[in-house]
Amino acid sequence: MKSIVGAELERVLDETWSIWGEGLSRKAYGQWNLAQTRTPWGREHLQRVGLVEGGVVVASAKRYLFDAVLDGQPVRVLGIGAVFTPEALRGRGLAARLIEQMMAEARDAGCGLALLFSEIGSEYYERLGFTVVPREIVTITVPRTRRGAPGTMVRALEPVDFKEVASISATYASAAGFALNRTPTLIEFMITRRRLRAGLGPAGLRQVEAFVAEEGYRAAAYIIVSRGPEGTVLEECGDRDPRGSRIGALLEALMERDPSNPDRTLQAWLPPGLHPPQLPFSAPSPAREVMMMAPISPSPHLPISESPHLYWSLDVF
Repeated sequence: MKSIVGAELERVLDETWSIWGEGLSRKAYGQWNLAQTRTPWGREHLQRVGLVEGGVVVASAKRYLFDAVLDGQPVRVLGIGAVFTPEALRGRGLAARLIEQMMAEARDAGCGLALLFSEIGSEYYERLGFTVVPREIVTITVPRTRRGAPGTMVRALEPVDFKEVASISATYASAAGFALNRTPTLIEFMITRRRLRAGLGPAGLRQVEAFVAEEGYRAAAYIIVSRGPEGTVLEECGDRDPRGSRIGALLEALMERDPSNPDRTLQAWLPPGLHPPQLPFSAPSPAREVMMMAPISPSPHLPISESPHLYWSLDVF
């Protein structure tokens, strides 16, 4: 297994663009991938790796390295994304061999867990030792009547706010059995990759909006919302008020920017207990992404699927 760069990387991008291009041109797809690795977090924690035989990349994947907490104990996490084998080489177990090598190297580097999101169901990865971590989403309907917190300043989220966003997020993580250590640089990375995808794509295809409610010259609540072919998604939100009333006010303010739009619904994953009082929710349904984990050292407690987790839609890779 080796790092994939240069001409080898360009060939991988040529082959995977039709799968994960998400409306980007081939040039923009390359720019999107490169820009992620040049963010402060991406430079240290994201790499494309692959198996090479006879000078040809026969299987490739993205390797992420996260810090997290599991049952109150720190754990290093290997993130596995964009697993790909060229069509002519499939059926030889190359992807499985690559994943096994990634997990072996991660174990030697001190990782305790592997994490991925499957687009092909769970069966294939279950054979490799992965377990489904159930995630459910709700549909939020934002009412037309303006309520919330009059006198609260609403403004666009800025880089200076990442520290406060990380602090608010940490209050939800403290009650979870599993949660990423969401540093300001990780949050910046996740927001930046969404904004880059929108900015490099066709005009109007995608949009990312992020706002904070400011009190005492600091962010007291925030929302990050994306719009695109998948619909409108509340990617992440947080409020220093446990009731989440400022989140509801922010969403009302966002929707009132275009009062003629009849669709006032958003899809969201929310941590248990967070339910802004002014927002009606639908019954939960399974998330589109299949989240899966596997232990790669003896220390993590199993079954992982029974640990309540904190994993925002923004953090899906």
